[in-house]
Amino acid sequence: MNLADEYGRLCRTPSDINEHLPTFVALVQRLNAKHVIELGTRSGVSTTAWLHGLSKTGGRLTSVDIDEAPDIATHDDWTFLQGDDCDPDITVQLDPADIVFIDTSHTYLQTVAELYLYRWLVKPGGLMVLHDTELAHPQDAPIRPAYPVKTAIEEFIADTGYEWTNHRNNNGLGIIEGF
Repeated sequence: MNLADEYGRLCRTPSDINEHLPTFVALVQRLNAKHVIELGTRSGVSTTAWLHGLSKTGGRLTSVDIDEAPDIATHDDWTFLQGDDCDPDITVQLDPADIVFIDTSHTYLQTVAELYLYRWLVKPGGLMVLHDTELAHPQDAPIRPAYPVKTAIEEFIADTGYEWTNHRNNNGLGIIEGF
């Protein structure tokens, strides 16, 4: 199955992120993005959407996950790095990106660390995008604070002066602008 067909199939298949896949493609096209960093891949649903969008701009995707690469087709414009996304051995391998997408552990402390670390890898005019802003109690995350991703974003915004919008559907999607 080619990338466009797989993207279409994933958009039609209910999941915790499928409603946001067209948003990913639209963001890539809006920015004419040439590089996206994806933190967290799980089964590769978002990976496929980012790759589909980047195929229209001639861009490339760099994905980072502590687990092995998702079982999806390889692409010349996709680099997968296995490791902790906050480890300097990983971050030193990353070039600045038009979009940094964060969908990792969803714990408050990890999200705060990622926001402050990866803000420096967002190109001027770029975006940070975070999934699961409307997830009150992510699996394996401490019970407090509730909505850890949203809480981390709100504190980051208050501290940095960036702006964000929250799409509440499909577990929520936060888009941070002002870089």
